[in-house]
Amino acid sequence: MKILVALFLLALTVSSAYAQCKFIILVTTGDIEDAGTEARVSLSVSTANGKKLVIKSLKPWGQKGHNNFEKGHTDKFEGSGKCLPSKPCRMLLESNGKGNKPGWFVDKVAFTQIEQKNLSQKEKTFNVNRWLARDESPGTLFVVVDDCAK
Repeated sequence: MKILVALFLLALTVSSAYAQCKFIILVTTGDIEDAGTEARVSLSVSTANGKKLVIKSLKPWGQKGHNNFEKGHTDKFEGSGKCLPSKPCRMLLESNGKGNKPGWFVDKVAFTQIEQKNLSQKEKTFNVNRWLARDESPGTLFVVVDDCAK
């Protein structure tokens, strides 16, 4: 009997580790002069134990034909993949710094994971409130927000 219980728990653990989730990402661009960008934007979120979701380009996750990352707007991106095992606490947001308007002022990024099987959710908002630009302080095209120690 103990063996059957152990096998059941092992199967449950394996199935939840590979569960499929829907991800919803809301990116808010600042409402200041020249805040918007035409650059390619990538996002990586991770848990305290290092499990990651990496999105090399947010554009395919957005609305077709929509102009993303405009001044004062919040853009919605949706996709699916393997669920993160716990709530994310670290984010890397990166711009490739190219296009007509490469500089970008980001207010925040809100991340939601919805497990498709039981509809449980994990949510996290990452406050950025800074430029991703070479010609604006701090002069970098990426930002890391790490709330794992909180």
